[in-house]
Amino acid sequence: MLLRLLFIVLIVYIVIFAIKAYLAGARSAKRTRSATPEGEEMVLDPQCQTYVPKREAIMQAGNYFCSQECAKLFLSR
Repeated sequence: MLLRLLFIVLIVYIVIFAIKAYLAGARSAKRTRSATPEGEEMVLDPQCQTYVPKREAIMQAGNYFCSQECAKLFLSR
């Protein structure tokens, strides 16, 4: 009886440990995909004053913009 109880407790512990590890990995992967890599150059959009990663920015007329709308508004001045 005692041996059976210990076996059940061990199985429950392993299942809980596996679930925690899976959830921690999923959160870590999500954070990695959405985060800006360390050291990536940021550029300032002159229209809306927002910093954007240089690789995602739109360059027009020597300026970097966060979107086509900001570029249009700034260049129409």
